Amino acid sequence: MSLGLYVHLPFCRTHCSYCAFAISTDVGLQDEYTEALLRELSSVLNQASGLGPRASVEVDSIYFGGGTPSRMSIENLRRIVSAIRGPKPEARGLAQDRRQPFEFSMEANPEDITAESLSAWREMGVNRLSIGVQSFRDEELIPLGRVHGAAVAREAVALAARQRGKPATRLSLDLIAGLPNQTVQSFAETLDEAVALGVGHISLYMLDLEEKSPLKVQVDRGRVVIPDDEAVATMYTDAIERLARAGFRQYEISNFAREGEECRHNLRYWTRGQYRGFGLGAHSFMGGRRFANTRDIRKYIARSPDAADFTEDLTAGDVERETIFLNLRQIAGIDHAELERLRGQEGREWINRGLRDGWLERRGSRVAFTPSGFLLSNEFISQLF
Repeated sequence: MSLGLYVHLPFCRTHCSYCAFAISTDVGLQDEYTEALLRELSSVLNQASGLGPRASVEVDSIYFGGGTPSRMSIENLRRIVSAIRGPKPEARGLAQDRRQPFEFSMEANPEDITAESLSAWREMGVNRLSIGVQSFRDEELIPLGRVHGAAVAREAVALAARQRGKPATRLSLDLIAGLPNQTVQSFAETLDEAVALGVGHISLYMLDLEEKSPLKVQVDRGRVVIPDDEAVATMYTDAIERLARAGFRQYEISNFAREGEECRHNLRYWTRGQYRGFGLGAHSFMGGRRFANTRDIRKYIARSPDAADFTEDLTAGDVERETIFLNLRQIAGIDHAELERLRGQEGREWINRGLRDGWLERRGSRVAFTPSGFLLSNEFISQLF
């Protein structure tokens, strides 16, 4: 069984105005949080049944997400990595003699990237760095409450590219379309900068205004103006073409990579692979069961290692819906016959309607969303249920 481990490291300098993730700006809790995280890691990894029978489990990816993992002290990061690896990594399915390189991803913000931090992260085994740039324009970053400016982002990415080390650290950038003050032209310039900096992976997200978030309140009150839907659609479809010309293949609705640089850990989510999450708000999917920890940091610290507050055993209908939704998130789409098997006549009519109206296209024996179809994919998929 191939398995991924996710570790949530929630600390941020500020709470960005659009963010809905489980985070904390109280860095004074960092040591207590680390102790709680170590208790949870120990309770799972040190039990023979924690991840399933050891001989049948191969952990081939680790992902440190947040929050901002790069805000954690080097000492605490080392303690967490040591707890995961244990005295005998091969006993946990972490052996190094595998056919493809082990993937250890870590999210970082530009202001935390220095030559010293890059060296320390590499020493811990991090070989894929995902940098939260969002934009290379100051006027687009300021309304988000981001700590870094465009100049710091450029310098950080350039430094990470120069300091990749051996083996090389893969670089990914997060960008957002639909930001305040953003235009189709300014977004295109951000994309071009990202490509020119030499990264191998770009995650492109549409700005999602969460209810009651500070940015949504400002937009609703007319204090901040964001691009309209037509402009955002143009940004997205233009990005697909622009990145394709630069050698980036779109492999999922929001993700583009040069050949061989796809994020293995995230692919696990979209293919219904198994993963075990640790930390605040972390989700897991194992053995047909989903569960997640509390999003309240003080409750997590007090209750760890028993901090779960959500469990769900998937029904046959749940599996069917997930299979369709997750396949259609990917550029490869879903097998035509499989969709008809799952949804019958309704599925057949849905395919025909999508092909006729131009939001679906055939790819061999499969059907997949077109670029414009991806923009309304949730709405179209909901028609199947």
